[in-house]
Amino acid sequence: MAQVDEPTRLQAFINNRPAYSEDFKALSLKLIQQGQSVEEVATLTGVSQPTLYQWLTNWNKKKSLA
Repeated sequence: MAQVDEPTRLQAFINNRPAYSEDFKALSLKLIQQGQSVEEVATLTGVSQPTLYQWLTNWNKKKSLA
């Protein structure tokens, strides 16, 4: 099985990102769409549940405007 060397350093890098890219947001929402719970996606990505719910709300607003 593949594994990451220095997982703590990787997590620190992820946590220090100033903003999330649109691609990252879309992939996070795709996980939810595929049946992962918001809690699971939050744990996997390190993004808070309220932030994921905000992204979902924003996506649904954009979709209804298209």
